[in-house]
Formats: sequence, C-alpha cells, structure tokens
Amino acid sequence: MRFATVVLGAVLLGLTACGHSRPLPTLPASHGQLSWDMDQYLNPRPYSPPVYLGVLAPRRDTGPSVSVTAEEAPAIFAEATRVLAGKPTEEQVRQAQADLRAACVLADLRQACDFLSEEFEPPVGYSRVVHEFPHEVYRKKTLAMVIVGFIVGTNGRPRDIRLVESATDALDQAVLRTVASMRFYPATLAGHPIEGYYTVKRDTVTSEMDLTPEQELAWGIARVKSFPNSIDAWGHLARAMARDRAEDPGYEEALRGLNQLSPEYWWSATELAWLYARAGRHEEAAPLALIGRRRARDNAYALETSALVAFHQGRCQQAVQEQREAVMKLPAEWPREERERFQRTLTTYQEKCATGPAPASPQAASTLDAATPEVP
Repeated sequence: MRFATVVLGAVLLGLTACGHSRPLPTLPASHGQLSWDMDQYLNPRPYSPPVYLGVLAPRRDTGPSVSVTAEEAPAIFAEATRVLAGKPTEEQVRQAQADLRAACVLADLRQACDFLSEEFEPPVGYSRVVHEFPHEVYRKKTLAMVIVGFIVGTNGRPRDIRLVESATDALDQAVLRTVASMRFYPATLAGHPIEGYYTVKRDTVTSEMDLTPEQELAWGIARVKSFPNSIDAWGHLARAMARDRAEDPGYEEALRGLNQLSPEYWWSATELAWLYARAGRHEEAAPLALIGRRRARDNAYALETSALVAFHQGRCQQAVQEQREAVMKLPAEWPREERERFQRTLTTYQEKCATGPAPASPQAASTLDAATPEVP
C-alpha cells in the first residue's frame, strides 16, 4: 500500500468515535468528509465517554443473498409481509428478511426499505458483568482497542463469540468475559425474534490522548495491517484519510479495502464512485453510485455523486432530478458555500442538458469542471 510513512508513539491498536448531535462541517473538507458529516447530521450518535464498553453495532452489510429483479420485487415484498403477518418459524423470518433486503437493495423497492426501517428493532441489552481492563493500561496511558464479534440469538444470549481485533491477552479476556455475560432482548422483525451478528468495542481512550492527524493515520494503517479482515479498521483508516489525506493515493486503496469487505456499505461505495467519476471512470462508478443512492437516500452527497455519474453517462433527466433533490436535502444551516456549489451544479446540468446530450467522456466532460469542482 502506498500510504504515507508516519511515526506513532506507544499505541497498541484501536479506534474510538465520540458522537455529537447535529454536527456541522468545517470547510475546507473533502467530499468524503462532507458525506460522512452529513450522515452524522442525519443520524446523530449519542456521546460516548472516553473509556467505555462500546455500543452494540451491527456488522457492516455484506449484501443480500437473494437475487431480485425490479419486476419480481413487488410480489416478493407482498409474500414476505404476508409471512410476517402470521406465525412464522425462525427460518421463515430470516428468509423474509433476506427477501425484503434484496427487494430494497437490488430492486430499489421503497416499500421494502421503509418496511425494514420501521419494523426492525435491534437487540437491547439488559444485563452484563463488566470485567474492567487491567489497571496498568490506565497507569501507562496505553491506547488500546478490542473488538469482539458475536451472534445475538433469538434467546437473547450471545454465541459464536470471537475476537475481531485484539490487543493483549489480559485486555482481550476482559472483553470476552464481559460479552459472554451479556443478556439481551433479541432483535425483532415485525415483532418476531431474529438473530443477527453484532460487535462490541472496548477502548481506553482518554481526553488526554489528543492524537495528531499523523498519529491517527498511523494508527489506522497499523490496524489494517494487523487485522486486514476488520471492517472497522478499514473504516477507521478511510475516514482518517477522508479528513486529512483525501488527495493521497492511499485514500482510494482504503476505500477499496472497506468496499471489498462490505460491498453494500453506502459511504465507501459513494466515495469510490465520486473518485472514479472525477477520473472519468464512469462505468466503474455507476454501480457504486447506485448503492449510495439506494442506501443513503437522504444524504445529499450520495445523490450528488449519483447525479454526476448519470450526467457523464448521458442520462440528463436523471442527473437533473437527482441534483435537484440533493439541493433540497441540504439543511438550511449547512455551510453557505456548499449550498451555493450544489445550486451551481444543478444550473449547469440544466443548461447543458437543454442544449444537447451530456458529455460521456473525460475529454467532453472538461467543460463541466466549473459545475463540479473539487470540494473545498
């Protein structure tokens, strides 16, 4: 990997993310940072204390296991909801969930997406025995992270517990014992219990550990090198680079690593599509942009990316429609420069689409540079 060489102090492994409600971006910022900020704005995370047993998080979507066409989707949706309205078995509930996800993701059936959003309830923990990290971690101010993956069964008990990322044996065992002691009200779909894979993180980040951008980047690189199959590690690295090194060739590599492990994750798909479209690689960008548009319908940057790809592929009507929707979805309090940029792009699409076909090659697209500049 062609990542920048940096030096990191006494760090084991890890990542922390402290959520704040309704954050607004600070310009200049990359497209990836802005789309991430928009997601945080739309889906504010509760504040996390410096040292905590992480919030239960679902594994990043690896894509539906069922193939569904747009023509088949309405019938599949009707059958899945009919099954869930009765007294289905556990297997029938899992199959209905798979069918609904395929209808949503592959066939873009809004009814299926809305049903999953409204009728799925994640598991809720009600009991655990916390096994604290060894005291030397705090005394030495060691930065450490342990991630444990497991399945929450329909009986509310964790099973198939395994380490996704590890630190030292003492730290690992503390988290493993804690997870084994957890008890949950299981996840439900339309009121029916359903199992699922989740992760728990435990870190030792404190307010005194103020990492520089170089240290944060080195931390992310260390994690993906040590745990190349950790979605969380690749997400950490990609987000760090989106914030501080979006022009580095390693940013695309980090996004690709995340996308390979989680093909249906909207953020990495959207940002890869943006990079590819800017480079004139429109055929590669198109399926990725579609994922972003389907999975992040309310994120203006996912819509902007899809519109950009559509424009360069000659789909003028779609480009104008999606860019207009993107303009409308920008919050009123979003930075003025960004709202003006979105409007300028819409105006350019409208003007160029009114006078002839949209450019379909990097050379023909050169006149669009003013409409889709590098994000400040």
